[in-house]
Amino acid sequence: MTFTVQSIQFQFYRFAFHEPLQTALGIFSHREGFVIEIRDRQSDHQVQHIGLGESAPLYGFGMESIAETEQALKEAQRSLINVEIQNLKDIENLLTKYNSTPAAKHGIELALLNLLAQVQGISISQLLANSFSGIVRDQVTVNAVIGAISPELAAIKAREYIEQGYCCLKIKVGMQNFEMDLQRVEAVRSQVGNDIQIRIDVNQGWSVDEAIANLRKLEFLQIEYVEQPVAASDLVGMAAVRRSQSIPIAADESVNNLAQLQQVIKAQAADIIILKPMALGGIITASRAAMLSFQAGLDVVVTTTIDGAIARQAAFDLAAALPIKRACGLATGHLLIEN
Repeated sequence: MTFTVQSIQFQFYRFAFHEPLQTALGIFSHREGFVIEIRDRQSDHQVQHIGLGESAPLYGFGMESIAETEQALKEAQRSLINVEIQNLKDIENLLTKYNSTPAAKHGIELALLNLLAQVQGISISQLLANSFSGIVRDQVTVNAVIGAISPELAAIKAREYIEQGYCCLKIKVGMQNFEMDLQRVEAVRSQVGNDIQIRIDVNQGWSVDEAIANLRKLEFLQIEYVEQPVAASDLVGMAAVRRSQSIPIAADESVNNLAQLQQVIKAQAADIIILKPMALGGIITASRAAMLSFQAGLDVVVTTTIDGAIARQAAFDLAAALPIKRACGLATGHLLIEN
């Protein structure tokens, strides 16, 4: 079944964090973006469908500015009216011109996917899963996030998360004081015991030599993996870090499109690929990235960029459609005051 685009509207939002999230890339106090609403053209005796999407660029993750997102959405309002959509390929082909504005592309794509799923009477997860095994999981394991806070506060947060049922914690590190990073991870490990998975996120905060030395000091804490230990563009350095110590390496900011993913694979720079649908320009591209990663023998983890509820649901839909064994970074809604 097909649908025809009748109208595209979008509305700006700004959500504050409950408390600032400190990372090696800076301190994040809020998220802002656009909610997109696309309506299909109603035929005789048919119900009009409404598809919702979300575009929320995030500094430091290869995305455009909020002004560029808005400009792209305004262009879509003019150019996509009366376009007919029949399948995923139609959406993918239609939106290639928005590759330079991935957050805008994510929002438009998601709204169109929501419409397509409604028209076809299946879920977005099923639309995506049909490219893999066809199996959609009804549950996805998730991790909680602990910012670059004091070791004492990190231990308290860890205990609260474990009491809420989390079995995997991601800790932000990569600040200028590695001893504080080490104490933070040690405090969490001593609080939660050895049965809870701990992964760390450096956000490009270390040099190659620092990464090798620091990770060797962290090995005894049973780290599941480390995200982006060095600069995103330094794949040679990241491969050296991977070879020089035992903690698996996850590529995050190094993978903002399929070409970059291919470079990471060629350089043998990572064991795990972090898929952020907002940064990749949508869950269709993210699903393609997952397929390439699996074919190369790599694991994948789907995470949000601390988005609103619409984009978080899309990330869950993607994760549910993929054969992922690791916890995904989808439990970020509680970090925002409203969403």
